[in-house]
Amino acid sequence: MMALETEKLSLRINNRIIFDDVNLSLPRGAFASLLGRNGAGKSQLLRCLKGLRRPTSGKILVDGVETTEKERIRKIALVFQSAEMQIVSESVERDIAFGPVNLGLDKAEVEKRVEDAMSLMDLKEKAKERPGTLSGGELRKTAIAGVLAMKPDVIMLDEPFANLDYPSTLTVIKALVDLHEKGFTLLVVTHEAEKFLAHTDTLLVMKEGKLVENGPSGELYEKLPSYDIYLPRHVRFGELSWLNA
Repeated sequence: MMALETEKLSLRINNRIIFDDVNLSLPRGAFASLLGRNGAGKSQLLRCLKGLRRPTSGKILVDGVETTEKERIRKIALVFQSAEMQIVSESVERDIAFGPVNLGLDKAEVEKRVEDAMSLMDLKEKAKERPGTLSGGELRKTAIAGVLAMKPDVIMLDEPFANLDYPSTLTVIKALVDLHEKGFTLLVVTHEAEKFLAHTDTLLVMKEGKLVENGPSGELYEKLPSYDIYLPRHVRFGELSWLNA
């Protein structure tokens, strides 16, 4: 079963092609990375998938069913590059509760979702903390916990390692690996593939608005340098992880 698919998806803004004829397929439970140079259309593709921008043409399917923008807002989560922009409350637990409360869920269900999300992200000890006291990695984990509490079908992250120091980067990589092991479907956009690529099972590559690769990570990673995607020299696929450092 494909968790997320697109059929001939295109986006034009002011007559400029952002991406064109994108046919994407993401299996349920996949840990996928979407790679490509700046300007390839990656972030705008995520916004269309999420439902924040309407594509010019094409279809977006979740679990094989074509969806509207409103449906995707609920079914697909997006953690932005600036995680702090998604933090809206004065404590970690209240921030995680923000989405479920706005869904109109009863108090018991909200509390359960918050508890489950904090457990998944190892944030229970930070429940009462103010976001301003958290490290970059903890802020990113709080943003992820907030979308987990909404129970999405797919979790997308745009440059989750941006502006993080080494310990915070390790914290986020460990969190993503743990989510994948628990069966969540993940799609990560990054230009820092060497930090976590060994943990992924699916690779997608965009070039000049086209999706040029979509397949198993272990088979495609050797082709990445031909798309000007940086990888350390003489490093095997299984070694592409900062967790191995």
